[in-house]
This record gives sequence, C-alpha cells and structure tokens, in this order.
Amino acid sequence: MKGKTHMMLGVASGITVALNFSADNAGILVGSAIIGSIIPDIDHPRSTFNQKVLLIKNKIYKAIIYSIIGIIFLHFFIETNEKSLGILGTALILTGVSNHRGFTHSLLGIFLYSTVIKMLATKYNINDAYLGFVIGYMSHLIADYFTRGGIRIFYPFGKAISSPLKIKAGGKFEELLFISAALYSLYRFYQIIKI
Repeated sequence: MKGKTHMMLGVASGITVALNFSADNAGILVGSAIIGSIIPDIDHPRSTFNQKVLLIKNKIYKAIIYSIIGIIFLHFFIETNEKSLGILGTALILTGVSNHRGFTHSLLGIFLYSTVIKMLATKYNINDAYLGFVIGYMSHLIADYFTRGGIRIFYPFGKAISSPLKIKAGGKFEELLFISAALYSLYRFYQIIKI
C-alpha cells in the first residue's frame, strides 16, 4: 500500500481510540499513530520516510545507512547503559539488512520498536505516545496483510502470509480505502473538537 493510505489508516485508528481522551492527549495519540503507521516501511528504500532521509534510494545504501546509525546507537548504549539505545540500535541494524516486509513487518519488529517507544514514553511521561504508536504500527501490518505480498509476521522464520482477499497496491480499492479513512477521520475529529 501507499504511504498516504497507511498514514490515513493510522489517523483513523488513532482517532477512534482518542475519542475518550482530552484534546492534548488525543493529539499525542493520533500523532504517534501516524508515526507508527509509516515506521514499518522504513525497510523499503523508496518509502515515504526514506524519501526524506536517504540520499540514494536503493537497498545497499539503505542497509549501509541504517546499519551505521544502528551501530552508533549501540555504541552509545555501551557508553551509557541506556537500554532503549541498545534496542533501537539492534532494530535499526535488522531494518537495514532485511528486505521489504521482513523484520519491520513482523512480531519481532513491532516488539523492538514499540519497546523503545514505551521506554521513552515512560521516561518522559507521555504514555499516550506509546499507545498511538502501537495502534498505528498494527494498522500498517493489518493493511499489508491484505496485499499480494503479505507480511512475514514470524520473521526470520517462515514465509509471508496474506489474506485470501487481496487489495492491489495503488489500485481503486486502496484509493477508496484512503478516502473512506479520511472522511471517517474528519468526522471523528469534528466529534473531538466539538466536545
């Protein structure tokens, strides 16, 4: 699926949960859901995120950059014993060396990235950021489960799994899904600000 669809599904998922939160907390939750909804695709050199980050958009450059950044985080983990740095460094290296819809689209990927977010959210007392991140990340995995390529949920073991019902990436149904999620999100946003 396209990045814009993943982001809009993240918004729709986040805003659904945020209905019972204060406006400030709802904003944190939905913002984190947007971030969580695009993180799984950082394993693709041409993803929405990597379009802004990588100077050269290919697998080798992605592997080098993410591995170097991961090693830097591991170095700081060794220096400071800050566990979140070690986990993030490990996750970035695995992201760099795995193929698209591999590590970041797995239980291991969501566990490592959400653990980092949980540690940071706890440290800075913004627990709604953790909830939003997990909601957005899960919305991404569920959406990609319905694509032809599926997801390798048990990475590094096993093959990709996908739904018998398929959504063509960039197809008309995906566009309808994007529009529906956008309209739903606007409606729910109106309910939040009206309160």
